[in-house]
Amino acid sequence: MEIVWFGHASVMLSSAGAALVADPFPESLGISMAEKRAQIVTVSNSHPNHSSTDGFHDSPRIIDEPGEYEVGGYYVSGMATAAGNDGEALVNTVFTIRTEGLIVCHLGDLSQILTPSQAQQLTATDILIVPAGGGCTLDPSRTAELVNMISPRIVIPVHYRTDGVSVDLEPIDSFLGHMGVSEVAPQLRLNVTATNLPRDRRVVVLQRMV
Repeated sequence: MEIVWFGHASVMLSSAGAALVADPFPESLGISMAEKRAQIVTVSNSHPNHSSTDGFHDSPRIIDEPGEYEVGGYYVSGMATAAGNDGEALVNTVFTIRTEGLIVCHLGDLSQILTPSQAQQLTATDILIVPAGGGCTLDPSRTAELVNMISPRIVIPVHYRTDGVSVDLEPIDSFLGHMGVSEVAPQLRLNVTATNLPRDRRVVVLQRMV
């Protein structure tokens, strides 16, 4: 599986010839997505910065609510949680994606710590994609606390302050500090298989794909 970051909360998973894009954003955010081509698109909540599904090629399957789905070799499970954007109460869907023997979880716009029961449902996660910049989501310290509850092998921070993005978020440094990470070399993509997962937890910072 290959994982790349388009910016903000949007990532693309490529597996077995099919692509899944999570939380696509509009150009009004201040940056552009590298491409809008996928077989599956997941939308964690209805805020425009997480739900810009227009302009995709190939008419992808849009998954924008909790439930169980099987599409193109991906098994997708959505769990409803709370989200808060601009003072408005929204439903956030935490998506768990299974493919190639790997379990990837995208927390979306999570704004409240998960209950012990909800966190328990995610403890098999191999790769956890987390909002790391606070704002409308959990603050970095609580996000790090949640990472420890779930205990994934790989953590990918997204949704933090980046050049050009109009949303006021914290820089990634605070989250990395709470994770006990002092230096991380950003990489353009993550290639991972069920057999090369790290033994110890690893924080992977991705460069934005442009």
